[in-house]
Amino acid sequence: MSTLMRTLLITLWAGRALGAVCNSNGTSVIALPITDIAVDPSIPDSLMRGIPSRIGTPPQHIVVLPWPDLNNTYIYDQEAYCDPSIIWNDKICEIRRGGYFYEANSTSFTKYSDLVASGGATQELGTRGAELGVPKLLSTSLAGTERFAAGTSNFTTMPIGIPRMRWDNGYTILHALGLGSNSTYLNALVESQQIGSRVWSIFWGRMWTGSAATDLDGSVVLGGYDQEKVIGRNVTQPLDYSEETGCWTGMKVTVSNVLVNFRNGTDYSIMPRNSAVECCIVPQRQLVWEAPVDMVDAFERATQMNSTGLSYGLHWGARQYDASGNIFDGDVTFVLSSGLQIRVPNNQLITPFVEVDRNGSRLVHQSPKELLMGGVSDNPTTLGRYFFTAAYLMVDHEAHTFTMWQANPTTKSNLVPVARTSTDNADGACGGDSGGTGDTGVANGGDSAGEAASKASSSISAGAVAGAAVGGVAALGALAALIFILLRRKKKRAMVTSGQPPPADASGVNPGEPDEIYYKTDMSGIHEMPGISDSHRELHGVSVAPLGNGAWANGERPRPSFTAYELEAAGLSSGYRT
Repeated sequence: MSTLMRTLLITLWAGRALGAVCNSNGTSVIALPITDIAVDPSIPDSLMRGIPSRIGTPPQHIVVLPWPDLNNTYIYDQEAYCDPSIIWNDKICEIRRGGYFYEANSTSFTKYSDLVASGGATQELGTRGAELGVPKLLSTSLAGTERFAAGTSNFTTMPIGIPRMRWDNGYTILHALGLGSNSTYLNALVESQQIGSRVWSIFWGRMWTGSAATDLDGSVVLGGYDQEKVIGRNVTQPLDYSEETGCWTGMKVTVSNVLVNFRNGTDYSIMPRNSAVECCIVPQRQLVWEAPVDMVDAFERATQMNSTGLSYGLHWGARQYDASGNIFDGDVTFVLSSGLQIRVPNNQLITPFVEVDRNGSRLVHQSPKELLMGGVSDNPTTLGRYFFTAAYLMVDHEAHTFTMWQANPTTKSNLVPVARTSTDNADGACGGDSGGTGDTGVANGGDSAGEAASKASSSISAGAVAGAAVGGVAALGALAALIFILLRRKKKRAMVTSGQPPPADASGVNPGEPDEIYYKTDMSGIHEMPGISDSHRELHGVSVAPLGNGAWANGERPRPSFTAYELEAAGLSSGYRT
């Protein structure tokens, strides 16, 4: 065996060894299910949809939701601060919160003076549009460290906050798993080598399809994304948490058109020509779209549906309709300025009315039906959780970007790690097999779909390596090249010493000096991100009269009166306050 061959084999072995050292337990990506969980097993159908989790010693079971704008994780105990105007008793509150955590019953809970003292993140964003109480969570929450495990992940000890004020209005529901730019949870998983990078992805799954066989669990993937759940081109943009964006999650997109897709194959635009709406991606929000009221009204006119009022159930703020009347049976397509098109199917757009009964059971009423769109006036426009029944989102805090695809609703799964960027990877990071079905589109608010497509590159996102250990491969490649050069120079010196010129083949090229080698990067995703120019537009300011409350469909009880912070003077509030 030649010296060069032995060197290359040693280099390949070293690469495997480095990969093993990078993550000794062999896990670089984790999938957390989003599914229906029985919050109280003693109560039939006490179901909430979220991520099943365990906390404390002995473990207590709770249900959490991912929050992209929170750095710390906030867990409710029996002081859960539900809104009494829409949540009727303590049992409903307990179920909607995803179960209570009793810190006094945990031997591993250690109390601290505040979250920062416990090792928590030092800042939560208070950008306009975020929930009312977020800026005060750091200073008012009961703080401590506790053992926590989401889904099938291993327990990790991390700081948690236990809210001591009503900060989220109660209808966003469930415990808040902070996945922000300085997420203490993601940081803890990276430090414990359960994941290789501070990357997370989400697909909400499918509910209310009419059959348990076609309903589909969703997932949150930590450290990468699920290749089976994505289709076609992707669009990557930088995360931007600045006040100027008006988007507290850092993920702002421009919706350039909304098409009503009728069953006869025709499409109808509900947006005025040459108009656009800037939307903040907020996956924990309870609807598909919270939009300017005039656009929701335009959807009603196009579909000839007549609202009977507003929902106060789990789809808080949705418009309700009598099921015996005209109910739209088509879909809706959101066209983004980047060219990406997301078609939300009818059964994820118009759903049954869902609430939690007084005994804690989830009730599903087929009348009224609910359109998962809510009207806003001065508050920001959002794309919520049901948008991600048709779209797939990946947030890469290492590369400071977010990426979206069209979602592929399937039970199949192929988890692909996304490695840390070389600049952030001083300690090394874990990767995996390369591959990804998406291409990166240029996010340019002024481009048409065709122009954006023509500018698209073939990478997944800037600095995101879909299944490749970038830092390790680069270092090993450099090492192999250095060894090769040293061996070649040694061989040349030996030839010069012997007086023999290096042999040449028929083409005159010395076989010891191979042609230049080009390493393909289209599968690794190692590309510089294209420049992004997204023009800032003002949100549509709309002034309309509030919708009527109507009457409870089956006559059992009247609708609750909405409090001042739940309804704005002009239309339904999104629940955000400034």
